[in-house]
Amino acid sequence: MQKMWLSLGLLSSVPFLTHAYCIDDWACFDKISNKQKVEYWLRNNKPYPITSTLEVTTRNLHSTDKKRVHYSETRVLGPFERVKVLSLSVFDPLRSTRIKENFFWTPGIQNAAHDDSYRYALPYSANHSFRLVQGVNGGFSHHGASRYAYDYAMPVGTPVHAARNGQVIDLQQKHNKGGASRRYSRFANFVTILHTDGTTGEYYHLQQYGVKVTLGEHVTRGQLIGYSGNTGFSSLPHLHFAVYQAKSHGKYQSLPINFVSSQP
Repeated sequence: MQKMWLSLGLLSSVPFLTHAYCIDDWACFDKISNKQKVEYWLRNNKPYPITSTLEVTTRNLHSTDKKRVHYSETRVLGPFERVKVLSLSVFDPLRSTRIKENFFWTPGIQNAAHDDSYRYALPYSANHSFRLVQGVNGGFSHHGASRYAYDYAMPVGTPVHAARNGQVIDLQQKHNKGGASRRYSRFANFVTILHTDGTTGEYYHLQQYGVKVTLGEHVTRGQLIGYSGNTGFSSLPHLHFAVYQAKSHGKYQSLPINFVSSQP
């Protein structure tokens, strides 16, 4: 999941004016400024870790390096954490100032060290088998961030089970649209589960109102978490499953994983 915010602005003329810029009431950056300086803080409003990046491009505002005009700060924020990442001061009080900000975030821990010894359960019932229609390096959409994803063709309404223990940190289930175009991507229903090693397991294209877990719930391997569908960027009814590692600038990368040879 990638989220981004773009802001343009000038310094405030009143003492220490604070502006908060938030995305989905989850990731925020706070800007505290007056005529002489500006401070930036990153903030996490949820009880789950996130990776946030703030980019600031300035004119007539500097930190200790007076020649620097572009700053990029990435932090992993724990539950409800708030941290100062940048402080800038006016260089020449007779010149105008200008600021451009870009803000990005994604769930999970940046460059989390995946437990490669873990063997994932298949994300469906042990007494069923489904055709893998797109695997690693799949030509339709499994490249770049989704290189190590798995797509299983299954009828709408097929039970989906957790492949690993973890905590539900994000979900969506209201959508009923889907199609073989990226313009449908924002209509995907999904469940995101945070693993103990900081990676996330993501289960996509679920049925409308087919999610059977709640935010914050701790789930166990094999637990029913929802029902498959055909929502979002999807050319046929299927389940998309992958394990992701958070990166800076709102990016993420799927990871190679191993499954058990057979379901328990």
